[in-house]
Amino acid sequence: METLQDIMTAPVLTITSEKSVSHALDIMEQNKLSALIVAEDKKPLGIFTERALIQIRAGGTIDYSWPIHQVMSSPALTASIDMDYREAYQLLLQHRFRHLVVTDHHGLLAGIITGTDFLSHLGLEYFMEFKSVGQVMSSDIVTLKSSLSVFTAMKLMNDRRISSLVMEDNGFPIGIITERDLLRLIRSKINLQDIALQEVMSTPVQTIFADVSSHKAAKILSRKKLRRLVVTNSSGHCVGIITETDMVKGLRTSYTDHLKGVIKQQATQLKQVKQQIEETAILNSMLQSTGDMAISIMDLDLNILIHNRAAAKLYDCTSDRLIGNNAASLYKNNDNLKQFERAVTLADKEGRHEFVMKQPTMGTNRYLATTLFCIRNEENIKTGFGLISQDITEQKTTVLELEQKKKEAEDANIALKVMLDQHTRTKESVEEQISIKLQELVNPYLDLLRQSAVNEKQTETIRIIAAHIDSITHQFSPKARKIMLKLSPRETMIADLVRQGKTSKDISEILHISLRTVETYRNNLRKKLGINKKKISLRTYLITDFSS
Repeated sequence: METLQDIMTAPVLTITSEKSVSHALDIMEQNKLSALIVAEDKKPLGIFTERALIQIRAGGTIDYSWPIHQVMSSPALTASIDMDYREAYQLLLQHRFRHLVVTDHHGLLAGIITGTDFLSHLGLEYFMEFKSVGQVMSSDIVTLKSSLSVFTAMKLMNDRRISSLVMEDNGFPIGIITERDLLRLIRSKINLQDIALQEVMSTPVQTIFADVSSHKAAKILSRKKLRRLVVTNSSGHCVGIITETDMVKGLRTSYTDHLKGVIKQQATQLKQVKQQIEETAILNSMLQSTGDMAISIMDLDLNILIHNRAAAKLYDCTSDRLIGNNAASLYKNNDNLKQFERAVTLADKEGRHEFVMKQPTMGTNRYLATTLFCIRNEENIKTGFGLISQDITEQKTTVLELEQKKKEAEDANIALKVMLDQHTRTKESVEEQISIKLQELVNPYLDLLRQSAVNEKQTETIRIIAAHIDSITHQFSPKARKIMLKLSPRETMIADLVRQGKTSKDISEILHISLRTVETYRNNLRKKLGINKKKISLRTYLITDFSS
């Protein structure tokens, strides 16, 4: 078993409780720390983090002379040095913390655990569970315009409880700001409302494609000492963000498998010492130490042999009353009993069966994640059954609420689509009427002007006006509209200039961009319009589609 001692960061920098906030920030900035432990004589009293600083600053001003004990989080979340690292990760998830203080058997400070430590410890075999970055990234990326103030970003990060924000321009990531950046800016005592994000954001942004392997992403994070990567598609647009937390979230499942492995390992150890110590007493002691995991051991007739304290609490019945009775007595509801009996049949056939049981209790429903497995001896002879259950009501309720919100959002999207379709049809009707009116009301007068033109200059002017009116009316055509929807604003401008017969040099001078950039845009236009491998000029194609 790998414990926290194998992966923790040690030794750890600390600060005494009477030291000032200013002193604490100096240490954190100089050593690039995300958290600082407050301790006296190696006894951890609390912890001060980047997020705590942002929370204080977002709520008002900071007096840097305050003693650190006035703003620290206390008590700090701690774990014993011999705790399994997967169990420690589960503890962080449960409390929604990012730092875990590690103590020795005397309660004294031994080290600290962060997401970086978990990520550094995981081997290649762990990442084989995930094929790509896209499978573990968070697609709910929060972005801001770079022209907004640092204070706006800080408030948003505090309200959303996120560690970073991406600055973007037309979907392209152009910068990023993190909690560590805010720590430095707050420490400088500048007015955050007067500073735009574009002045302080980190740029360029470290990005990765969604189809890259998660193992490669982990190596980049480790090598560049980063805690996050922005995920982009092949066009360079933001599609998500991947953090250290995302990379190690598979430990949640690993932890459940680990507990099952612990039980199997403990069962093996029982056989090795059964001649020295009474087997049942050891097994009972072992099962009582498994926290909130309810475990019952049954014989082949499903009579309960051992029932730990967590099981007695979960099923609201003391072990003394249950031991010796059939496991069916655990289920007062007939549907639950049928579900249990079916699980026994499947476990007997397949070795084990996992399911979620919904138990009605006091007017509400309780959900139990349950595993029923078959126990066999060294000769592979079946000797009994094991039952493992854990209350997951809170997690299940959250999932049900999310599903309801998803359904409400889908209904709203349908209504919006109907409104949008109606708007589109109305817009197309208006465009068609404008086109007809321009042709009917303006063109006859242009014809009269052509007939009465007295010189070549007037004739040319009339021709230009007619060309522009023709351009406007044909932009409303379905074929032209389809073309325009494919293009960005800059590509639209260049396409129009090409259609008018402007050369690349002319376009370069008109738009004040390099000739090479113009050629790049022209190549991109050919690709988007599907003519990059056809023997047709770009101008001919545009003239044909805008006039047909």
